[in-house]
Amino acid sequence: MKLESRAKNSLTKISLAMLSSSLLVAALSSCASNKPDANAPATESVSAERPAALPPQPSTSVTVFEMKFISADKQVRVVKKPTLAALDFAAYFNNPIRLAGKEEKPENYTGKMASTKLAEYPFPMLDSLSEYEPAAIAGRQPLAWEPLAKILYAQTGNDSLAQILNSVEAVKWNEPDVFRAFQTVTRMWGVPLSDGSVDWWVEVMPAQWTGRTVFYGKLKLSSKGETAEILNYYLTGEMNIDDAMNWARTLSSYWYPTLNTDLEPHTAGAPWEGDANRPFAVMRGNPMGTPMWIAFEVPAFRLSDEALRAKRTADSLAEAGEVVPVNRMLDTSSAFRLETLASLEGTCPVNADTKKFRDALSKKLKKLPKEQNAWAGGDMLWFRRNANYLLADKITKQDSLHNPLPRLLELKKYLDSLNVQLLVVPVPVKEEIYGERLVEGTAADLCVNPAGREFTREMLAAGLDVLDLYPALMAAKSGDEPPHYSYQRYDTHWSLPGMLAAMELLASRVTQYSWYAESGAQPGSLNLQETKTVREGDLVAHLPDAEKSKYPADTLPAMKIFKGTEAYKGGKNSPILLMGDSFTGVFESVDQKSGGPGSLLAYATGLDVQVLTSWGGGPGVYHRMMKMKKDMQSKRLVIYMMTARDFWQSPMEWDGL
Repeated sequence: MKLESRAKNSLTKISLAMLSSSLLVAALSSCASNKPDANAPATESVSAERPAALPPQPSTSVTVFEMKFISADKQVRVVKKPTLAALDFAAYFNNPIRLAGKEEKPENYTGKMASTKLAEYPFPMLDSLSEYEPAAIAGRQPLAWEPLAKILYAQTGNDSLAQILNSVEAVKWNEPDVFRAFQTVTRMWGVPLSDGSVDWWVEVMPAQWTGRTVFYGKLKLSSKGETAEILNYYLTGEMNIDDAMNWARTLSSYWYPTLNTDLEPHTAGAPWEGDANRPFAVMRGNPMGTPMWIAFEVPAFRLSDEALRAKRTADSLAEAGEVVPVNRMLDTSSAFRLETLASLEGTCPVNADTKKFRDALSKKLKKLPKEQNAWAGGDMLWFRRNANYLLADKITKQDSLHNPLPRLLELKKYLDSLNVQLLVVPVPVKEEIYGERLVEGTAADLCVNPAGREFTREMLAAGLDVLDLYPALMAAKSGDEPPHYSYQRYDTHWSLPGMLAAMELLASRVTQYSWYAESGAQPGSLNLQETKTVREGDLVAHLPDAEKSKYPADTLPAMKIFKGTEAYKGGKNSPILLMGDSFTGVFESVDQKSGGPGSLLAYATGLDVQVLTSWGGGPGVYHRMMKMKKDMQSKRLVIYMMTARDFWQSPMEWDGL
């Protein structure tokens, strides 16, 4: 069954994944619908007499979470009341994963304004600077500004709060060449006023290497419209365990490109690092080469020993009873592989044009500050690691921990022993598809990645079944309608047109396997709905602070697959396992959900697809697959989909099975 070529415009205003909690979304949508000035811009108050501040909500706590230090690299953060505000603050505030590498003084820092007195600090966007907590915030719950600013933008279309807070963090103290932030806004307080507006107070924490101490100030901004009601629901609307798990998955996915985060396999509410700790989610981060863990615990989500035993018994029975083994037979034909191999010959030569491209790109990277991992150009944001992949040498010449080929061949041998097919699906990086936008003067049809294309050829020649998405994605960009492209402008991932082009090709390949005819496929058994999702680009966080506010969240066309009236999700009996990195999870387990590669493939082929996502990177996901021995009894095909950049100098090592 063919997938629709492009999603049409739909009416959905807010992405459910953006707001994390369905309870909160419903409440916010309700309050927004009663406000005619929902999109009115926040403005600086100029009245002579200020409205009175309303008293703090009695149900909100000034102490948002309790910190438990397990070891130097492990923490548990206990949130008593699981509101979105409390969980966001527990995740963002003083999180060592987010702070890693920021303690050292930048090499080009001179301390030009180190002796400046508080009254002369260069923050024109702040009023009432003080070294002490202002009385106005007494009894009020502190907030993490970044997630709240995203919600306000998604709900109102107004990003004034994000812009002014980014400008606070972007102040460079007359040293513009220092890339690292001199200060961050660590806490924020919203103070609702009697006229329905909200004042904002902030705590600003200077970097340790500046020698300055923490200070406070009031933003020269008073937010109007429905902001006060949104803030109230953000502070008071409680999540259930499903909402909280969606929150954790979404957070991990957005932090992954910057902080190399992933959720550890863990039963929500079960013990972790000792019986006393029973978190619902455990996040692992490795931004600087040293892993660390932050666990999030809510007392209401803890499982008692009795409940845990009951759950494990139920899970064991379900695991034993659910999976129906299938009589599998490998498709041993080499026709598709050899045809793909032949199609690659001579298609991406090293020549004067590719050398010119490489030289220009290399020059651009050398000009970037060492800590800057993204930059703007050609109506898009670009990722340093993706660009480094385009400058790769011979991929198979890497050391044994970084050469993917031996590990992929080991995986094929293992799956062959189970009579399970393996299909490797590398996803080209955006920079490879849009070389003409990345480097001015590059021909739109120039193959700019000879080393990557050669590695695809080597995988095929070694006997791996590889789906080559590059030609389809190069063709798909001819249908671009700026500002919408086959890849997201401000993100490392594809958008709907690119994903559909890839899924058309993947679905076609699946239906060509000799076992497909007897697999029980039921094309037409699922339903498709067009929708939209709001997604903040994962590259924005890598930009200089002064530039971040230029790139707000994008509203993207999307699709959502249903089985009857329920959002689709493939289970343990699915004959196909789609495993890999964030390309398998975007639009699937976050954003609008049930509209990513797994659901679209199930819709197109009529075969159920189970999805296994490692947000921390593709090289590690097959270790999780190895633990799914029961589930594997139902599998005919494992699709290994991941960004091609992890074939070159991956921060997650390719180690053996």
